[in-house]
Amino acid sequence: MNIPKIIPLWLFRTIGISMLILCSLASIYFIVTFSGPFEFFAELLTDESETYPVVLAALLTLLLLLMPCLVVAIILRPFSNVPAFKSQMTDMGPFTAKFKSDVDTSMYGELPSVLSRCLAFIIDRFLVIMFIAIPAAVITVVIEQTGRTGAIFYILMVFMIGFILIGAVYSYARDMFGGKSIARRMLKQKVVDISTGRPIGGWRSFKREIIIHFAPLILIELILISSNKDRRRMGDNWAKTIVVKDL
Repeated sequence: MNIPKIIPLWLFRTIGISMLILCSLASIYFIVTFSGPFEFFAELLTDESETYPVVLAALLTLLLLLMPCLVVAIILRPFSNVPAFKSQMTDMGPFTAKFKSDVDTSMYGELPSVLSRCLAFIIDRFLVIMFIAIPAAVITVVIEQTGRTGAIFYILMVFMIGFILIGAVYSYARDMFGGKSIARRMLKQKVVDISTGRPIGGWRSFKREIIIHFAPLILIELILISSNKDRRRMGDNWAKTIVVKDL
């Protein structure tokens, strides 16, 4: 009996990762509020001295919440295009099938390490937070001191909107100048066109970044960076780019 494969691989993975995230958040909620399954396991494991193993109770809570994930995976797997595990780590269904390139990228230089790629991601996200958080904190303090009316208030609000826009632009198009964000310049990386080897501009930078801003796709992107031989993620496949060392 041939079961129709109606669920693409990317959707199967997205459902699975989404459920894992929800289960983890639910577990944290039960642990913090001392309620639900965590409360049950804590009371069950409490000894005569009125103490209980917190870690074990938390682990049992997480395992219990993960059971529905396993059931859903077992039910959906026969209807999904799920290949062997090794193949899964380097194939993302339509995201790569449509945009995959057979261009030899070795001519553009060495690839940065997975750690270097992740570090660049973390530094750039930290900079975005700083672009917004620090000015927001300063402006909030000034507004509280001067009041919420008058010219100063409106001037500060304009500055706040400006900093938010700067943070948004940097977040989505940070590689627009020579294919290098601030973090990439620090770590000697650049983003180039996979066909020509030339640094990308603002639109290509936006295309490769827009996907990663939709959780839980960020987790899938990290899997691709760490497993693909050319370390190209979905955003790279869509924008036809690759990250190389800037020597």
